[in-house]
Amino acid sequence: MLSRAKNFLLEIIFPIHCVGCGGEGEWLCENCAHKIQLNSQQFCPVCWQANLGGRICARCSSPLDGLRVAASYQKNPELAHAIQTLKYKFSEPLAANLAAILARSISSKNYQAERIVVPIPLHKKRLRWRGFNQAELLARFVSSKLNLPFAHGLVRTKNTAQQAKLSRAERIRNLAAAFELAPDFSPQGKTILLVDDVASTGTTLIEAAKILKQNGAREVWGLVLARK
Repeated sequence: MLSRAKNFLLEIIFPIHCVGCGGEGEWLCENCAHKIQLNSQQFCPVCWQANLGGRICARCSSPLDGLRVAASYQKNPELAHAIQTLKYKFSEPLAANLAAILARSISSKNYQAERIVVPIPLHKKRLRWRGFNQAELLARFVSSKLNLPFAHGLVRTKNTAQQAKLSRAERIRNLAAAFELAPDFSPQGKTILLVDDVASTGTTLIEAAKILKQNGAREVWGLVLARK
């Protein structure tokens, strides 16, 4: 009851506006959500050459077996603004709208038994600062939508600098030994769907996938909203 009253007062003082059109009442209205153009083409997560499903090319090598990207960051200003608002303005309810876009971009029939949805973890210091992990929120919604199990499969042991400000070489050094397998989690023989909001070079997903593969994961696929 107290929480509802608090949320009601916050909405009066700070009205919710759509990040796309500015209309009041929703963080991302249905009209703006459907303006977001989903990718018809996917790309190898290493060389970024176009292919049908996002699986890694035969000539490339990576712990990631593939990457599914819902939409283009540059071509969809509504999506870009929504992601920025979720992460940097702490608009947690937006996660449900964004997860719906991510789930809409993939076919549930391709992700059935022996698949586990795992979010890219935040370090505990950054989690305390932000109050939530956007990747976890997305992963929970996606797991529910696709009727797949969710797990905290990884722990972030290193409070890394923000990747967006770094070069590719700096990103690799920044993320070295940043992840560990979570206690009591076994990826042995499973296909892991590794969820994050955005991929740039893919370094974060690759480093996380490395830990999962070292501990017996059969396949690791990245699922992200957008690629910068």
